[in-house]
Amino acid sequence: MLDKLYITPRQWLRILRWTLYAALFLLALLVQTVVFGSRTILGAHPDLVAIVITCVCLREGPERGGTFALIASLVWCLSGIDQGSVCLLVLTVLPVLGSILCRAVLANRFLPSLLVCFVTLAVEQGLILLMKHFFAGVAWEQAGRALRCLLVTLPVQPAVYGLVKCIAKIGEYHEST
Repeated sequence: MLDKLYITPRQWLRILRWTLYAALFLLALLVQTVVFGSRTILGAHPDLVAIVITCVCLREGPERGGTFALIASLVWCLSGIDQGSVCLLVLTVLPVLGSILCRAVLANRFLPSLLVCFVTLAVEQGLILLMKHFFAGVAWEQAGRALRCLLVTLPVQPAVYGLVKCIAKIGEYHEST
């Protein structure tokens, strides 16, 4: 029976890759909530979690990346964030659609990844602003905060993209084509 519990080197590399993705997500979650929870940059809080989820989903493809996006956005939603249901929907659907688009039409490179991250952040911030406006009566002047969030978050994307690209190389030669 113990011979059936043998983990192959390929499986160990997959475990390592997904463990590193989870650690990157948790690091982004901690930095976003602990470090930038009470501090702002240019009057806005950066949205690092959305960047990590989108970059991993784009790199791993719609199936495996979509599963990661669903689980990570569910963890993010259940952590008690404001408008978590919007984040759950947007951070699951848009990265998967972006991954399908990048695989079918665009090259899976840096600039399409930056574009998909921008669209994901813009839609997420826009929907949050709309929901706050209709349900809580928040003024439209808060749209400047959403734009500032985009401006302070997008410069982080190249670093996250580079980390995800390095992590994705782990076990790459063992992957089936």
